[in-house]
Amino acid sequence: MVSVAQTALNTLFWEAAVMLLVIGFVNMGVGKNEPRDFGIVLLSGALMETIAMAFVIMEGDVFGATVAAAFVLLLWMLGIGLIVGKNLMAMNHALWFTGIFFALIAAELIMLRAVMLSFAIGLLPIITILLAAAHYMNKPVIGKVAGVISIIDGFAFFILAFAGAVGIVLP
Repeated sequence: MVSVAQTALNTLFWEAAVMLLVIGFVNMGVGKNEPRDFGIVLLSGALMETIAMAFVIMEGDVFGATVAAAFVLLLWMLGIGLIVGKNLMAMNHALWFTGIFFALIAAELIMLRAVMLSFAIGLLPIITILLAAAHYMNKPVIGKVAGVISIIDGFAFFILAFAGAVGIVLP
C-alpha cells in the first residue's frame, strides 16, 4: 500500500504544478481568460486532488494529507469563487490563513531538511498572502507578482513530480 500513497502524493505534486502554472499565467494576464473558465479548471484540479488526497489519507500519512487538504481547500474555494463571479471577502481571508498554514508547514519541512519540498511549499505562503493582499487592496500589480512566483513554484512542483515518477529522491 506504500506505493499507492507515494503515487498519490506524486499525483498531488503534478496537479499542484499544473494548477500553480495556470494560476500564475492567469494572474500575469497571459491570454484572454474568462473567470468562469478559470474557475472550472481550478474545480477540476480540486476534484482530482481530492481523490488523490483520499489515497494519502487511507495510507495514514497525516502530514501529507494535511498539506494536501490545504491546497485542495484553495482550489475548491478559488474555483467556486471564480464561477460565482464575485470578489468574496471570506475567500480572501481563507487565502490569508492558508498562507499562514503553508508557512508553518514550510518551517517544519526545513527542520526535516526536505530542501526541495520546503522550497516548493515555502513559496505557497508568499503566493497566497500576496493574492489575498491583491484582493484586499484591489491592486492587480500585487496579483502579477504572485503570478510570477506561482509560475516559479509550478516548475518546482513539476521537478518534484518528475523526480518522484522516475524514482529520484531529492534532498
